[in-house]
Amino acid sequence: MLRARDYRQKAREALSGNWGTAIGTGFAVQAINFILVLIVYMVLLANASLQITGDMSYTDYPQVIISPKGYLEYMLALIVVQFVMYALLVGYLYFNVNLVRRESFQFNNVFSRFNIILKIFGLYFMMGLFILLWSFLFVIPGIIASFRYCMAPYIMADNPEIGIMDAIRESKEMMNGYKWKYFCLQFSFIGWALLSIVTFGIGLLWVMPYMQAANAAFYVQVSGQNTTYEYSLDDE
Repeated sequence: MLRARDYRQKAREALSGNWGTAIGTGFAVQAINFILVLIVYMVLLANASLQITGDMSYTDYPQVIISPKGYLEYMLALIVVQFVMYALLVGYLYFNVNLVRRESFQFNNVFSRFNIILKIFGLYFMMGLFILLWSFLFVIPGIIASFRYCMAPYIMADNPEIGIMDAIRESKEMMNGYKWKYFCLQFSFIGWALLSIVTFGIGLLWVMPYMQAANAAFYVQVSGQNTTYEYSLDDE
């Protein structure tokens, strides 16, 4: 039976000789996301003003005032940025799947799914809605639901023609019997994450590509593609 270390091994094999590309791509995606978040805050600050009330005693605090127009601009910027970030994420997943499958992986993969940006946003919206509804029952069902639907973005990244609900249904079927394995895979990276904290986050430049490649290896295996591609990781 496959274990977390098997997926990590496949990730290391895929990253061998490709660490530079993987680290550079991951860093670029994070940098773009940071810039997008910064833009949202700049829109917020551009429409905010401070108002001092009272007699300026130590009990008085300045209030941030945002006009209705400014708040609308902020919300629009937030929504647009969310669209772009989701599309980037799915493109990044596609990059890692190609990396593991030994296919044509390159930085341009990150932008390869912008043509379905609306569908990607719809996918994450529906996933979030389902997870939220399950969370109303209890925390544990919500966590299980997040594992149940976690392969849907990979499925859409790999097959951009698929519909939103079809991707969610396929993920649900794909993760049947594999949710615990996925949890163990994520848990196995906790030590690496803690080690990255010691290095003031610098270690994440290596840990994140490693983790993403391992997750992509998990997707390729549970989707049954290990028999289609040159991918020798069989569940015994």
